[in-house]
Amino acid sequence: MHDYIDNDAIRRILPHRYPFLLIDRILDLESRHSIVAIKNVTINEPYFQGHFPDSPVMPGVLILECLAQAGGALMLKDPDYAARLAVFSSMDKVVFHDPVTPGDQLRLEMTVEDLQSNSVKMSGVALVDGEVVCEGYFVFSLAHEPTKAQIHPTASVHRTAVLGKNVIIGPNTLVGENVTIGDNTKLEGHCFLEKWTQIGDDCHIHYGCVIGSGPQDLSYKGEKSWVVIGDRNNIREYVTINRATGVGEVTRIGNDNTLLTNVHIAHNCTLGNNIIIANMTNVAGHTTIEDKVVIGGMTGIHQFVRIGYGAMVGAYTRLPQDVPPFMLCEGNPAIIRGLNLIGMRRGGVSKPGISEVKDIYKSIYRSEMNTTQALAHLKERTFETEQGQHMLDFVSVDSKRGITKKGDSTPDAQA
Repeated sequence: MHDYIDNDAIRRILPHRYPFLLIDRILDLESRHSIVAIKNVTINEPYFQGHFPDSPVMPGVLILECLAQAGGALMLKDPDYAARLAVFSSMDKVVFHDPVTPGDQLRLEMTVEDLQSNSVKMSGVALVDGEVVCEGYFVFSLAHEPTKAQIHPTASVHRTAVLGKNVIIGPNTLVGENVTIGDNTKLEGHCFLEKWTQIGDDCHIHYGCVIGSGPQDLSYKGEKSWVVIGDRNNIREYVTINRATGVGEVTRIGNDNTLLTNVHIAHNCTLGNNIIIANMTNVAGHTTIEDKVVIGGMTGIHQFVRIGYGAMVGAYTRLPQDVPPFMLCEGNPAIIRGLNLIGMRRGGVSKPGISEVKDIYKSIYRSEMNTTQALAHLKERTFETEQGQHMLDFVSVDSKRGITKKGDSTPDAQA
């Protein structure tokens, strides 16, 4: 552009206000490339009252601030960066050549040298009457402008808690010490986030949840441990999630999970991504649940159990042993009922992947071999798909609980 931008328009671009909005006009701006602005230096500037009254000289730091505001205007005029703050990160090779005094007009020229998603490097010069008075290289962080969390008047947030932007804290909710809550996360009323808890972005934690409470474990002695929850999790009413036993240990939940009403996640559990756990399910300590698992309501899961990728566990199941990937499992006690073929197909598993999973399933659950013999037989084979190799790796691990056995009514895998 070549039409100048006046001071009123500059105030709509930059967050600065009197007495710290220093640039008066933008003469030229080429988006993401360069800007030319001016600053009229007058004796009425407040800093001249003390710098120096008998020989007024514009402070060098304010010349740098003029260049910074010009550089900031260049970036914030761009729609992709309009909601950011351009904050000085570093300067290099800055040189002052001549003083700037009342009556001078500073011409401020900034040129983009390198632009990244969250930072920009510029070269800049300040001139008076065509002569360079200051020059150097400047790096800005393009930070997101902080927003004030919306905290209900009846809520209590500990002074050490760190809240991201657009966080909403509902009525009578308590947020304890050393809690971190990511951007756009919402806590409904009457929740309790105890100490040493981290919640990611875009989570929704519903009424009455208790997260980060001490483990229900007699060996826990008050040591510092954590609950770490990822992004975009939907945690429904009255869910409880305990922090871990052991110094520095973590109860960890990944991204995009749905935990329905009254689910309990005990200490030292590890949950992956895209998991659905239905109402009233209790997950005991040290349980590992891999991605894309679905668990029906009223299920009880024994400690140290592993549930593999893409498995489904039916409602009212008592689960004392591991469930391999892609299995259908239910019962009291649980037995393997077949393969989750519908889930595999919906999840985009290839035909070779499905075929290899079927082969492993038939060797373990539909042959005359016991588990040890089936594993020895399978380890002699080569599996080429990710699903086949993952399933073999899962069942080959020396598990604390062993894998769930087949029942007399276990059907063949469907075609």
